[in-house]
Amino acid sequence: MQAAQLTFWLLLPSIIAGLLTYGIFIAVAVLNAYLFTELLGQRNISRIVVLVVIIVALLLIRPIVGVIGQLLQNRAGLIVKHNLRTELIKELYSQGPMRMEYGRSGTIQSVVTDGVEAIESYFIKYFVQIIVTTVVAATLSIGIAQISLSIAFVLLLCGVSVVLIPRLWDKALAERGYTHWVAYEELNADFIDAMMGMATLKSFGAADSYGVRLNKQSHQLLTSTLGQLRLSLGESGLSGMMKVLGPSLGVIMAIFQVQAGTLPLSDMFLITMLSVEMFRPFNQLTACWHEAFFGISALTSMNAIFDKSTKTKIESPVKTISHNQVDIHFSNVSYHYIDSSSLAIDRVTFSIENGQSTALVGLSGSGKSTALGLLMGFDTPTQGTIRINDHTPNDIEISETIALVPQDPIIFPGTIREILLSANPEATEEMMLEVLAIAQADHIHDESNTLTSKQTILDLSITEHAKNLSGGQKQRLAIARALIRNTPVLVLDESTSAIDTQTEQMLLAALREARPNLTLLLVTHRIDTAAKTDHVIVMANGHVSCAGNPVELAKDPHSAWSELAHAHEATE
Repeated sequence: MQAAQLTFWLLLPSIIAGLLTYGIFIAVAVLNAYLFTELLGQRNISRIVVLVVIIVALLLIRPIVGVIGQLLQNRAGLIVKHNLRTELIKELYSQGPMRMEYGRSGTIQSVVTDGVEAIESYFIKYFVQIIVTTVVAATLSIGIAQISLSIAFVLLLCGVSVVLIPRLWDKALAERGYTHWVAYEELNADFIDAMMGMATLKSFGAADSYGVRLNKQSHQLLTSTLGQLRLSLGESGLSGMMKVLGPSLGVIMAIFQVQAGTLPLSDMFLITMLSVEMFRPFNQLTACWHEAFFGISALTSMNAIFDKSTKTKIESPVKTISHNQVDIHFSNVSYHYIDSSSLAIDRVTFSIENGQSTALVGLSGSGKSTALGLLMGFDTPTQGTIRINDHTPNDIEISETIALVPQDPIIFPGTIREILLSANPEATEEMMLEVLAIAQADHIHDESNTLTSKQTILDLSITEHAKNLSGGQKQRLAIARALIRNTPVLVLDESTSAIDTQTEQMLLAALREARPNLTLLLVTHRIDTAAKTDHVIVMANGHVSCAGNPVELAKDPHSAWSELAHAHEATE
């Protein structure tokens, strides 16, 4: 409730609309009782006409008030869902990409989308209805008690039973509901994985077997759903019995009291009508409870996200740094991932000097990606410090200081102009053409997407995930998008792996010529590329094996750099 910012004042307009709706129901019931009494009594035509006109007017007003109430509930629901999704996303963001231990992406997606949608029924409809039901039942009980205290007591007892009976099923329903939600999460996660990895499944001939797995999970979800429905129907049957038993007992007791002469016939009509209206909100309350139960089951997964230790949260950036000079220093930095007993990097110390090109090299598992993730502020070190000038990565707006191009960048659909403007809305056409030329991306093309004589490369349309480009073209476009941000530090994380060596050398040469003051960090497996940088940092088994100028390091035949270079030459 705190994350959703659910307050009484947010629900108050919906509560008032609900009370007005049931107030009209009660008014119509009272008028009908008077109308029956009049029809069986004096049959005063003028009085009957007045009663009929008022009843008709109320019946016309009632749906309008109901629609207004629904609109108010929808408005409150939108606010609650927006607040809850915002807090969930903030919580996920605050943990950082290196501590995403909440489960699979499909599971998280289920919670943030379907879970939040389902929880609206609980937070809005059920909460509003339980308040409205309480007020209506209490008011009618007091009113009926003025006529017959015993009937009012029996009606109230049956009404309370309608609310209490489901509590006997709560534990079993909660277990079944959570099992149902988990089955839904797992099916959704596997389905998303299958859709995203369809090419892989096809290439390994595993599409059919994965389809069998999804079919099995869908049957498990169906079984879970039917099991929950069977259990829920038992509760619904008892609750429904009490909702019918209440008005029936009220009428029977009223008839006996009329026969005994302790209750006028007109009051019997009134009690009959009010008994039905007293249980009308209970019917809606039961419907709201069943509608909300799927969302209630998702609360466990939501709480699992909110209950993560605040020690791992990444604080929002609060400072900016000058772009004149940026120096980066790792000092005795160690880090281990969640649920890992070993350190991914251990007491790592190195520096990246302003304006230099630095290569971070090493075999897979050496700790390069971990060090880069910490530099980007994706998490904080277990021990040691990382300084960008005098600040930690989490103290500054890292995206204004460092532009990162990963090996497999995400390219959103649109023209190249739109893609570059999304990175820098103030970029001019001249700036965009310049960065495309530096990235060797000024001649990329798609044969199915030809340009007219009046169009430029900036008007070339790029499809989703840049599927109409080759891997190398996609990487070059991503580098141009990073350059347009004009940050003082550029990190290329294996982002030239799909580019041929000659084009890569041309790109790096153009980059150094056009941006001589740029601090460039290359995370690469290409030793020949790293050899042309000003500084190399060689990592192995989570440690820095050696660091320095590649030419100087090569003079020592026993250095880790020399060993990597020799191994590279042997594979050529």
